[in-house]
Amino acid sequence: AEGNGVGPAPPCALMATSPSSPVKGGHANGRPRSESRSGSVAHNSPRPSLNSPRPSLGRRPSAMTEGPAQESKPPDYLMLAILSCFCPLWPINILALTFSLMSRNSLLQGNVDGARRLGRNAMVLSVVAILGGIAIIVAFLQPKM
Repeated sequence: AEGNGVGPAPPCALMATSPSSPVKGGHANGRPRSESRSGSVAHNSPRPSLNSPRPSLGRRPSAMTEGPAQESKPPDYLMLAILSCFCPLWPINILALTFSLMSRNSLLQGNVDGARRLGRNAMVLSVVAILGGIAIIVAFLQPKM
C-alpha cells in the first residue's frame, strides 16, 4: 500500500517491493555502498589522482614539491599583523591578522598565488591599522584649547 501523496506513507510502503530489489543507497545483498561522509563514492583507481587532498600518497617524486617553490615563498606578514593588533584601530587589524593566517594556510596547501595575494592584503591592512592607530593616538594626546 502506497501513500496517497497527501499524508505520510504507512511504514510498510517504505520497504522495498521485492526482496531482490536493491535498497536505496546500498547493494542488493544489503551491504552499504562504499561512500565517504561527504557523500562521494570511493573510486578504486590504480593511479592516485594528482589533485588528491593527500598528496603524500601520490607517486610524485619529492624533487617536484621542493626546490624553486621554497625559494620564492611569498611573505605572510604575520609579525606585522600581530604588531598592528596593538594599535587602536581594531576592526582593520583583526582583518590583517586573518588575511595573514589565510596566506600562511594557502601556502601550506600549495596555492602560491593565493598566498601572495592574501599576504599583500595583510600587509596593506596592517600598515593602514598602524598608521590609523598612530593618528588616533596623536589626536587624543593633543592638548585641548
